[in-house]
Amino acid sequence: MGDLNAGLARAKGNQIKIDAPVLLFGLAASLLTGVLFGLAPSLRVSCVDLNEGLKDLGKSTEGRSRHALRNLLVTAELALAFVLVVGAGLLAKSFLRLMNVDLGYDAHNVLTLSTYVYGSRYQNKPEVELNYYSEVMQHIRATPGIQSVAMVSTLPLNGFDRRGFHIQDRPLANESEASSVDTYSVSPDYFRVMRIPLKRGRAFTDQDGPGAPQVALISESCAKSQFPNEDPIGKHIQLGGRHDEKPWATIVGVVGDVRQYALDRAPGMEAYIAQAQDLGFSYNLVARTTLDPRRLERAVHDAFMAVDKTQPVFNVAPLDAYLEGTLAERTFTLALLGLFGGLALTLAAVGIYGVISYSVSLRTREVGIRMALGAQRRDVLGMVLRQGLALIGVGLLAGFAASLALTQFLSSLLYEVRPTDLATSVVVAVTLAAVAMAASYVPARRATRVDPMVALRYE
Repeated sequence: MGDLNAGLARAKGNQIKIDAPVLLFGLAASLLTGVLFGLAPSLRVSCVDLNEGLKDLGKSTEGRSRHALRNLLVTAELALAFVLVVGAGLLAKSFLRLMNVDLGYDAHNVLTLSTYVYGSRYQNKPEVELNYYSEVMQHIRATPGIQSVAMVSTLPLNGFDRRGFHIQDRPLANESEASSVDTYSVSPDYFRVMRIPLKRGRAFTDQDGPGAPQVALISESCAKSQFPNEDPIGKHIQLGGRHDEKPWATIVGVVGDVRQYALDRAPGMEAYIAQAQDLGFSYNLVARTTLDPRRLERAVHDAFMAVDKTQPVFNVAPLDAYLEGTLAERTFTLALLGLFGGLALTLAAVGIYGVISYSVSLRTREVGIRMALGAQRRDVLGMVLRQGLALIGVGLLAGFAASLALTQFLSSLLYEVRPTDLATSVVVAVTLAAVAMAASYVPARRATRVDPMVALRYE
């Protein structure tokens, strides 16, 4: 998976492209494949004994070995198609379940960017830094298309800041025994912008400023883990190390859990502190929009420049982009398996059609005799379809057995779906069988239209 992740990273940076060496390699591989697969029948034809060939002229029979090889290739194609389509089906099922996961926030129509302050103007001057962020947010709120705006130290799905979680009335013998929580410094409107629900108590307000008592919010998972069977509201905590001589933050509310690391990872414990009470972070802006966030990237960037053009602004992107990044590996693998599965299914259908068609042509005289002796068209149709059904059955059984082993390699990409998911295998088997039977039906139908008088003269 490391190589795949590296490849996706390069692709994201536009470092993968089709150039002359790639095209030449593809051309050479295609030519070599054509030569190798054309060489075997050419050698077989060149070794034919002319006398034997003249004796066999007009006969409509062939060697059992060649017939068996042809059937083997068709069943192998069907088995390969089964494995690839099952893999694509498992990933698609997993992908759909991931898309229905509750993130704990609404990532749609949210524009984000990263920033920080530097320079003597802001050094050791928290009130100046706070005023800078406040002015920027005022400019952005006045921009048409902006619904609400806030600041946060760490964006969901983009990094982490884990700190020790200390409770005032629960001293520990060793600080290393403290639980750790994902820590966020946020402005008051953050939960409204992200639509993170308030479960209990209150959220931050403008009154939670530098001179006010320190406050904090915790997530629902943190409340259940650290304060089982008791109300966390009013408890006093510190994040990081324990320093009894420093002020303790009072928990004033409990908010919903968020998935910080990935869609397939359960939410952890989170704690939030008011931005105005601790500015020891770099920040990200989050702005909920009423239209496509990409259309507002320039306006939001210009709002920062209007307040202080010397401060950096970077990573301007919709929050959806981070969500798509976590799904990139699955999306890439799903696309590949879907493409190869479709090609394998097409080849298997063509192979079955070719084998049945050729078999019908070889048995034309037999079909004519059967019909002359009173065989009904449905009897002939069933006889030919049974041949196709035998190939389909063997191919699906082989494919099912192979899929049990090979789909285990997809387990790291699956979410709430087992590699041996029986429902997916059944759906794929029915689909492949239907396609293969349709491919068998065409030559079988043609066999029922054979004129017995013509067939009896067939050599």
